[in-house]
Amino acid sequence: MAKFAAKAAPEGDKLRGGYYTPDPIARFVAEWAGEAGTRILEPSCGDGAILRELVAAVGHDDLAAVELVKGEAAKASKSAGVPVKVVDFLSWFGPNRHGTFDAVAGNPPYIRFGSWDQSSREPALSLMRSQGLRPTKLTNAWVPFVVASVLAVRPGGRIALVLPAELLQVGYAAALRSYLIDNCTHVTIVSFQRLVFPGILQEVVLLLAERGEGPAEIRTIEVPDASHLDAFHRTTAPAARAHLHESEKWTKYYLDTDAISLLRTVRTDGRLLPLDRFAEVDVGVVTGRNSFFCLSATDVKRRKLGAFTVPLVARSMQVPALSFTETDLAEQDATDARTRLLTLSAGTNVGRRAALDSYLAEGEADGVPDGYKCRIRRNWWEVPSTWVPDGFMLRQISTHPRLIVNGTSATSTDTVHRVRVAPGVDMARLAAGAFNSATFALAEILGRSYGGGILELEPSECGHLPVVDPALVPDTLHQKTDELVRERRFNDALDLVDQVVLVEALGFAEDEVAALRRACMQLRDRRTGRSKRR
Repeated sequence: MAKFAAKAAPEGDKLRGGYYTPDPIARFVAEWAGEAGTRILEPSCGDGAILRELVAAVGHDDLAAVELVKGEAAKASKSAGVPVKVVDFLSWFGPNRHGTFDAVAGNPPYIRFGSWDQSSREPALSLMRSQGLRPTKLTNAWVPFVVASVLAVRPGGRIALVLPAELLQVGYAAALRSYLIDNCTHVTIVSFQRLVFPGILQEVVLLLAERGEGPAEIRTIEVPDASHLDAFHRTTAPAARAHLHESEKWTKYYLDTDAISLLRTVRTDGRLLPLDRFAEVDVGVVTGRNSFFCLSATDVKRRKLGAFTVPLVARSMQVPALSFTETDLAEQDATDARTRLLTLSAGTNVGRRAALDSYLAEGEADGVPDGYKCRIRRNWWEVPSTWVPDGFMLRQISTHPRLIVNGTSATSTDTVHRVRVAPGVDMARLAAGAFNSATFALAEILGRSYGGGILELEPSECGHLPVVDPALVPDTLHQKTDELVRERRFNDALDLVDQVVLVEALGFAEDEVAALRRACMQLRDRRTGRSKRR
């Protein structure tokens, strides 16, 4: 077993995007698509789960099925009694097939850009560009499948797809969300309180859309799991009209229309301003192998590496409040947490330092230099960009986002963002003012969450996060708020900041603040609740 463990690489079905559809979902998707007519396309039929249900719903005469993997296509064809074309779908799907189907039903492959075969990738990206979308190296294979599905159906036709919940929230799908809004009349998202793919942590949703001129009306429906999809037909969830060309995240559509309207207003009326007006948020240190470069104070002392390390925040739990102090660092040291980062400046003569040379030799024996981040460096042990920030910002959030004043000489790994304030900006006032219900609610919309219920904010998203101008924040507020958060009196801290900065400084009405608090709690509880219902 490796001493300095690295992340496992994807393999098998995961590498090629093969997540097979549970029968209740396959049946629901097929029946909903079948209501549009009998000419239905299954663009990635895999082992045939959805294809078999399509045959049961509409017969097999007008079905078209495509599958890239020959063995899977043979299984699907045999079980469904339908010929399956063994071909790359996006190479096969030419302009002559646009608008020729009543519906599309499928579960597109989930393949990250780096694992996507170039012969399949290029036709996919070309299709996206032809529709005005600009794919990047973050684009996943399922995105062009959605674009093709919209193009495939006639006006009024239906698109029924099983997709990763990333559709709702990731940046690389922003243009796709806009595309769906502009080219569909109705979009319904069905999500699940529990994970529905056996043995897989990927959270999925069902995209149910009708082709037509936008902007679409969007509604969301959440059911406990795949066995409760019959509740869809009994649900009368209200729909909210999207804005034409809107690429914002769709998490907000889990709120009622009044809350959506309020959040849109707060984002644009100027009372709050984007964080990047006051500070730059950047990733923490990318070591290439945290298990090697991040050490506990005990290990540093035992190995005599103190001259080659700096203090470190390696996990969000190490920063318990709105400040990180020398006392906090000492308390973390006492727990044997990884609070030291191995930092070797360029030109360090490692061969003349026996303790250091010995530790590096252990890393070499364990394959640390072979990892990509280490391999591309001039010297694998020289970790770049270890600057010390003015503050930190949580990247992965359980209950609420936090800006934290750095009162030490610590830097952080990429599990915690680093914050550098603009000239004249006080980090303590910025951190205190950001602890409010409006910023919290908007963070739930700007960030993204996955099956584990954790909210994640990347640096670009942090920059857009609306916060209070720190010049409007009293200089005593940070200490009071910090003390309350340390005592885990989060609601008291939120009440205090809401009153001082939202109501008194910015003129928010108390009912506005209450509505923002409810929106935040609703989105947060939905997110965290999913982690408890696997």
